[in-house]
Amino acid sequence: LGNSAQEHRWLVLLDAAKSCATSPPDLSRYPADFVAMSYYKVFGFPTGLGALIVRKPAAELLRRHKQYFGGGTVGVSIADQDFFSRRPGPA
Repeated sequence: LGNSAQEHRWLVLLDAAKSCATSPPDLSRYPADFVAMSYYKVFGFPTGLGALIVRKPAAELLRRHKQYFGGGTVGVSIADQDFFSRRPGPA
């Protein structure tokens, strides 16, 4: 899948949220552009946190076409005004 994905320019997301604590994915064997994980599954208690691991080429695509907000992308926002300030760099 990895080679085919690169040839056809598909982006691959590996959802490792459930297995990352007990069986971490081998990213050299299964290259993915994005890997999602849940800190709840790793640490065993509700944290409300997770991570999206992004390869550098995919991060560049996200920077160029950024039309979304997610965890860590906003540095400051004001609830009752149409104002936000993005954090610098990929979040």
